Amino acid sequence: MFTHLLHRKALPSMVNFLGAIGIGLVIGLVGGFVLRSKQPNALWLAPVLALVGALIASVLARLFGDPEDYGWKEPILQVVLAAAGVAVTALLGRSKKAAPTTSE
Repeated sequence: MFTHLLHRKALPSMVNFLGAIGIGLVIGLVGGFVLRSKQPNALWLAPVLALVGALIASVLARLFGDPEDYGWKEPILQVVLAAAGVAVTALLGRSKKAAPTTSE
């Protein structure tokens, strides 16, 4: 049933994917807890955007020729793009507060 996962090329790819999920969730949850007092939806938005950033980093590393093993460049890129996802969450919260309200 899971014999395709035991293939030599599929297993490192799966490890990279799971590593991206772990890095994205950890950074996103930490960022969400830090931002939750300033932005109510940060608790769910920061982990989602951080996870997307980490997965994009994994895809970019694969496209630009990262070796099959879990090299040191890929996790650094995952951390940077996951932190960028948390920063986008913070900027979204700041822009909503700075938006002028019109009352008629």
